[in-house]
Amino acid sequence: MKTVKYKKGGKVPKLSISNKSVMVDPPKGFHWMEEQGRYYLMKGDYKPHPGAIKQAKFKQANHPKS
Repeated sequence: MKTVKYKKGGKVPKLSISNKSVMVDPPKGFHWMEEQGRYYLMKGDYKPHPGAIKQAKFKQANHPKS
């Protein structure tokens, strides 16, 4: 696991990024767009076109329990 620490004001717990990932369907009436490795929601049902994907792949992260 890779640990990431964010330092923007206040106490922020360290996140543990695992090697696991999750495929996420878009909400009803939207579809995912991928651009330069980032995912965006676009209004409208999925239809194949440049940048459109059916599911977005996100890495899983955990934070320490308080």
